[in-house]
Amino acid sequence: MSDIVTSPNGAIFYAPARPYPISRTVRAGDFVYTSALGDRVRSKTNDPLGDGPEAFDEEARGTFRAIAEALQLAGASLADVVDCQVWLREPENFEPMNRIFREFFTETQPVRSVFQNVFMFNFRIELKVVAYAPAGR
Repeated sequence: MSDIVTSPNGAIFYAPARPYPISRTVRAGDFVYTSALGDRVRSKTNDPLGDGPEAFDEEARGTFRAIAEALQLAGASLADVVDCQVWLREPENFEPMNRIFREFFTETQPVRSVFQNVFMFNFRIELKVVAYAPAGR
């Protein structure tokens, strides 16, 4: 499978997240969807989580950067995000997540849901977004 596949209905699937059977990003018309992503750098190196607020902040920033990179594959950016879903392992990370959220969403404030979650992977935070990014703009 190549890194970009177009389905018969015109949806474009970007960057398979091997070894998993998912795409990082899908463009369907003017909407761009990401898979739920964590800090890609840490997940590739399998680094331990670390302790303390700085460790969460670093992981959260890495997670937001992973989302920004996934959006970029389809020609979108964080400024195009209209919906954001956030999963946190620990509720006490809600306020730090909000602070970091404001660092990355400087132009717009998308609608958002935040959930507590037990992850399949060693993450404290994952994000999934939907962006409205008209094709060919």
